Amino acid sequence: MRRENGFSLVELMIAMTVTLIVSGAIYGLLTSGSAAFRREPELADRQQNIRVAMDLVARDVFNAGAAMPPFSQVFTLADGAGGVCTGATGLNGCGPAGALGAAPAAARAPGDGGDPSTNTDVLELLTTEESCPLQSVCMVPGGVTPTGTIGVAGIYSSQQRVPACLTLPGLLLIANNNSFGVHPGQTVASGSAVPCTGGSVVNNGSVQLGNSLRTEWSWTGTGGTGAEPLPVFLYGARIVRYVIAPSTDPQDTSPALWRSTSGLFNPDGSAGAAPGAGAPWQMVARGIEDLQLEYMDGNGLWLNRPPLSVAGDWTRLVRRVRITLSARATAGNLQGQTTAGGAGPDAVRGQLVSEVAPRAAFNELQIGGQIQ
Repeated sequence: MRRENGFSLVELMIAMTVTLIVSGAIYGLLTSGSAAFRREPELADRQQNIRVAMDLVARDVFNAGAAMPPFSQVFTLADGAGGVCTGATGLNGCGPAGALGAAPAAARAPGDGGDPSTNTDVLELLTTEESCPLQSVCMVPGGVTPTGTIGVAGIYSSQQRVPACLTLPGLLLIANNNSFGVHPGQTVASGSAVPCTGGSVVNNGSVQLGNSLRTEWSWTGTGGTGAEPLPVFLYGARIVRYVIAPSTDPQDTSPALWRSTSGLFNPDGSAGAAPGAGAPWQMVARGIEDLQLEYMDGNGLWLNRPPLSVAGDWTRLVRRVRITLSARATAGNLQGQTTAGGAGPDAVRGQLVSEVAPRAAFNELQIGGQIQ
C-alpha cells in the first residue's frame, strides 16, 4: 500500500493557531497606526487653535488700559443693568460649564479663598485704538473750552481733523488725567460742526458723542471736583470681550471662543446680539471649551475677580493676569475616546496657561517709580 504524505490534524491546528496569532498582531498594529493617524492631526489642530486663541487674548490683555488715566478700572467687574453676569461672582464663572472639574477649580486662586465654580469666566477690558492718532479736545458741548465736566453727550471739537482711521459710528473714549467715559460716537451733521476758538471748521474736527455707556466707565479718579484741567483727549475706544459659546456651524456645534471689540454693544452703542447671532461678535477658534482668569493684585495675591480700582491705591492695581484656556479635539471616535462626538470626560483635551502684565499696570508703576 502506498503511503500518502500530508499534515496531521494536530499539525494543521498548530499552524492555524500560529497564523491567527500573527494575523491578529498585524491587525492590531494596523489598527493602532490608523487610530494614531487620525488622532495626531486632530491633536495638532487642537493645539493650533488654542495657541491662536491665547495669542489674541494675551495681546488684548497686554494692551488693556493703554492711554487711559492712572488707576482706571481697566477690567470690568460685572455687567451693567440687564447684563448676563450680574450675580455675586460677576464675570467669574458665569459662562457655560467648563472643563476644569471641581478639584482644580477649588484649588485655583488661593488668595481669593478658592472658587468652586466650574463654569467658564468672561473677560472684558477697556483700551484705546493706539494705531489711530488721538485728538486734542478744544471745545465741549455748549461751545465752551473744556474746563467744565467732560463726558456728557453733545458735540466735541478738536484741534485736529477727524482722522480717517477713526471709524464712525464707533466707540470713543474721552479722558484727561482725572476721569474718562466711553461713549458711542458718530459724525456731525453738515453745518453743525463747532470750530475751536480762533480756528475753522476746515482745520478742526467735530464728533457727536452719545451718553456714557455705563456708569462704571464714567470713572473719576484723583480730584474729580467737576473742574477738569486741560488737556482733554479723544480716542477710539475698544471694549474687548471674550466668551465661550457654541459654534454656529451646524455640522460642528462644539464650544468656541468668541470675541467682540465693542463689548455687549454694537459700534453705535445699541444693544448687541448674543455670540453667534451676528454683530458685534467674531469667532476666534473652535474647540475652546474653558476660559479661566486670575488677577494678581499689588499684594501679590491671585484673585478670581479684578479688584476694584481706587486712585492712589497700589494694592488694588492689577499687576498680572493669568489666562488658562482649555481646548478639546472636536472629532469623534478618536483613540482613547468612548463617548461619541468627543464631548465626554474622556475627550482628547489640552490646556495652555499664560501670564500677562497689562499696559495700565506698567504705566502706573513706572509713573509711581515702583517698577522693581
